[in-house]
Amino acid sequence: MYKLGFPVWYGYGFEISRIIEEARDTGFDYIEVSIDHPWPRGGEPSLDEVVRLIKGSGLSTGFHAPWRDLRLSSPFEEVREASVKVFEKIALDLSVHECDYLVAHLSTDQAIDRIYEIRDEVVEAAVKSAETLAEICRGLGIMFLVENVREDLEMFERIASRADGVCLDIGHVIISTYKGYGRGNIDAELERWLTSLRGRVVAIHYSGVKFDGKYVRDHQLTNSSDRYLRILRGHLGELRPRYILLEVFDGVGEEHAWPRQLADALRFIRSS
Repeated sequence: MYKLGFPVWYGYGFEISRIIEEARDTGFDYIEVSIDHPWPRGGEPSLDEVVRLIKGSGLSTGFHAPWRDLRLSSPFEEVREASVKVFEKIALDLSVHECDYLVAHLSTDQAIDRIYEIRDEVVEAAVKSAETLAEICRGLGIMFLVENVREDLEMFERIASRADGVCLDIGHVIISTYKGYGRGNIDAELERWLTSLRGRVVAIHYSGVKFDGKYVRDHQLTNSSDRYLRILRGHLGELRPRYILLEVFDGVGEEHAWPRQLADALRFIRSS
């Protein structure tokens, strides 16, 4: 059976303790901590304090590697190597904590969706980084997962094969498909990802999405009426993930999400 998780990040400040407590009371099993600067070495509350709170609540911890400023798929070797060095330093700091996994984006700012001739170069950079990061994490006893961001399925499969496993972000698939092929193609493309990655998915990131003109936003609240959550639930038996993160940050109005707002989605997933 999979664990169900809720995310926290440094921007929540001292509300993190209340969020962790509510996540436990709502029925979540783990907290995924996003390592945003100044974590892991600085900040208030400190990362050490947050991990202690999680453990004290009877929950386990997953880590999301920093993605702001890190470009692990950059075709500029100097940028890629610098990003790898930052990742290595942070992974070493995180290794003192017991964790379920460490997930990373292998990103670039290059226009891979418009300039097709650079795609192989970007994939080669990503593969090189994935191999190095996996080796670093194995040496530290950490399970390393690669998360899809803007890659198409074929690109992502080449990259993710170098990691310990896949973190499938459903919202990212929906956004990329909507931008490239339109809303009418989302169901079929999502089915394609879910089928193709069967047997390799260790973790899933799921959130509701909001369509707003030519844009679509993820990290929204979700519940049992969400059509994409229903599609995902129909595949859980064959995917057999170990972790499902309800990666929701946006709540009602201007407020951030709270774990209790996902109680219906939690029950719906557990009933599969």
